Amino acid sequence: MESRVTPYVQVLYRSVARHEDFHPSDLDILRTAIKFNAEHGVTGILLRIDEQFFQALHGPVQHVDALMTRIAADDRHQNVEILLHEEAMDTSPFKDWSMSYDSILGFEQELGLQEDNTYPVITPDRARELIALFAKTATSVATYGSAFPYARLSGENDAAYLARLDGLV
Repeated sequence: MESRVTPYVQVLYRSVARHEDFHPSDLDILRTAIKFNAEHGVTGILLRIDEQFFQALHGPVQHVDALMTRIAADDRHQNVEILLHEEAMDTSPFKDWSMSYDSILGFEQELGLQEDNTYPVITPDRARELIALFAKTATSVATYGSAFPYARLSGENDAAYLARLDGLV
């Protein structure tokens, strides 16, 4: 019997949050993502950048695409814009983390709202750079932790992270 290899994808999207930074809805999004992603082999990071969400995802195409359909319908954010959706290697840049959370300042990467009230255009090459930056951020958080609310603690696995987040509800 011939085995079939599941194709993997990486996705980067941005959306506009309906609530301020570190609102309880961020915690709910994060807890839901950890549970779903852990069950379906999806990894990634959710970042708050000013009033925006940026999320990088990696995993089996059928699960990531189903997740993107759910994300697009989620009323906790609006204006979901897929910046990159492409085939990827089976090794995740986010190691075995089903999801992480952190925040970076938009001006550091020129990702914030511009003077004309628009967000910068993100080309596919720039999206790949951002995924690499976000993976580096996830690795840094895994090693050193983060000062931001809801972020993983250094060395914290999915189960411990989820248990801690559940305690914040």
